[in-house]
Amino acid sequence: MSSVSLRIHRLEPQSARGRARLTKILNAATDLFLEVGYEQTSIDAILVRSGGSKSTLYAYFPTKEDLFRSVIDSVVDNSGLGAALDISSNARSVLTEFAVSRQRVVLSPRHRAVIGLVIAERDRFPDLAQIYWERGPQRSGRQLVTYLEALRNREILAIDDAEEAAEFFIGMIFQHWLRQLYYVNLPPPSEESIRARAERVVARFWAAYRRGPR
Repeated sequence: MSSVSLRIHRLEPQSARGRARLTKILNAATDLFLEVGYEQTSIDAILVRSGGSKSTLYAYFPTKEDLFRSVIDSVVDNSGLGAALDISSNARSVLTEFAVSRQRVVLSPRHRAVIGLVIAERDRFPDLAQIYWERGPQRSGRQLVTYLEALRNREILAIDDAEEAAEFFIGMIFQHWLRQLYYVNLPPPSEESIRARAERVVARFWAAYRRGPR
């Protein structure tokens, strides 16, 4: 599927004061959109929370839709991949830290709220769901595939299909949590639980794909 461009129309501030005002508006809008949704968030409520003026807000965002798109764009970009997967480091440690990092992001209350908002507004903003997919799950998946291909090429792991192996790895990380966290409103897992899950998944993945006798 081809990449989708996010249609954002906004004036970029040139001064430090303008950038600070823009940040306040975006932060207030982000909090409100995640708390009550797109439909229930009013421009007036955003202005009350940000302390800005209508003239300032509309100078940056001509419409509420433009503001919403900017919010989602910012939130998705700030849920980045973290450090690159280093092929020169211990592979089991690298995979463990990758699993820990992705769980921290995806299972956080804020990220869960973002996913819920994107799904709720999918009909109104169909491009946002694809943007989230491309910059989030698809991007991190490709990073993992590239790393597993490098492990295969170095004859560290016996992987025939790196995409399938990455799918298995990610599935083992998240399936247990997602059934609980997205169907039932439970608190996110503890740091200890996240790391324990990552270590168990890597151990089973390594046993399945390591070279030599099983």
